[in-house]
Amino acid sequence: MTLNTQFSMELKDVIPSALSALSALLPNGAPIPSANGENPIPTSSHVLVLLVDGLGEVQLQDFGSESFLNTTTLDIPMHTQFPSTTPVALGSLGTGARPGAHGFVGASFFLPEEEQLFAPLKWKSTPHPLAMIPVAPLFEWASEHGIDVSSIAGEKHRNSGLTRSVLRGGEYLGCSDLTQMQRVVLDRIVNASKPALTYMYWPELDRVGHVHGPGSKPWLAEFTRIDAFISRIATMVHELPHRDISFVVTSDHGMVACPSERQILIESVPKLMHGVTMVAGEPRARHLYTEPGAAVEVAAHWAELLGSDFEVLLREQLLSAGMFPDLDPDFAGRIGDFMAISRTDASLGSVMDPRSSALLGQHGAHSEAEMRIPFRVIHSG
Repeated sequence: MTLNTQFSMELKDVIPSALSALSALLPNGAPIPSANGENPIPTSSHVLVLLVDGLGEVQLQDFGSESFLNTTTLDIPMHTQFPSTTPVALGSLGTGARPGAHGFVGASFFLPEEEQLFAPLKWKSTPHPLAMIPVAPLFEWASEHGIDVSSIAGEKHRNSGLTRSVLRGGEYLGCSDLTQMQRVVLDRIVNASKPALTYMYWPELDRVGHVHGPGSKPWLAEFTRIDAFISRIATMVHELPHRDISFVVTSDHGMVACPSERQILIESVPKLMHGVTMVAGEPRARHLYTEPGAAVEVAAHWAELLGSDFEVLLREQLLSAGMFPDLDPDFAGRIGDFMAISRTDASLGSVMDPRSSALLGQHGAHSEAEMRIPFRVIHSG
């Protein structure tokens, strides 16, 4: 078992790096989508990628010092995309592009072409998933270029808008628990044709963290379960007589605890709603849309009312600060006329998403606890 370190990456680079690791077995002439910098994944015949939703590197260091991931693997510095939320991150994982290029700019955001707010995690068939991104997703590209691709996740995600838009391609293998996932992964390790790419998604740590907070007893119990699963997969990769298999572990974002007493309900403060036509995003990274011509005045008013707990930036300021690099001009109107981004444990609740607003664990902003995510590579060779 060998370990790889010394590389700095973004989440968008994970699948391109996996494809590059598999490229030696591809037919000549296929241009490989490339990640920036040297590839931290060695040449492989099969790459397994596990995304543990909600596992930030800060939480891993704070609460998992004795875990398999910390004692048997070494940290390769990596960060997720901003805003630090699942649909944004999965958009980048699936396309190899930053949010400004793939167009998913928040947990929810305004779609000018549809004249409505859009929440990708609640997405079914409208707008059509095949029309939402400008290029083919990477799993589809890989499948069309001779790679045996499978995705392993919950059955409920099979036909979701996100799956059909940015994660489509290859075979979808539904599973209900970690035991079943382990059986499916073992079958893939033994029987997949080469080259092969297997993607796994596990959402439960994020769910527990939202309800109970990162580092809570339920969070620690779930983390122990997923860490043991990772250890078992690593052992299979190492001990089975199939070499040149790389096992990658990563995440989509970290999480912070945001107590209810530190939350402001936007709609309950009339002065905050003055000039605002739509509220989107999530409690730590809100997109605000305003009446025509009112953005500058309303943003200044928000900055005064919210004080040092929040950074309030106009769309133009967000772009000049590099918050949405590689922005496709067609997607600019999806970003709020301004954003309010938490600097502390404060949050902005809204009646437009009461369930998520009420959660203890939150993410979306650009603190280290939210942006820094694990990247671990275990290779069988």
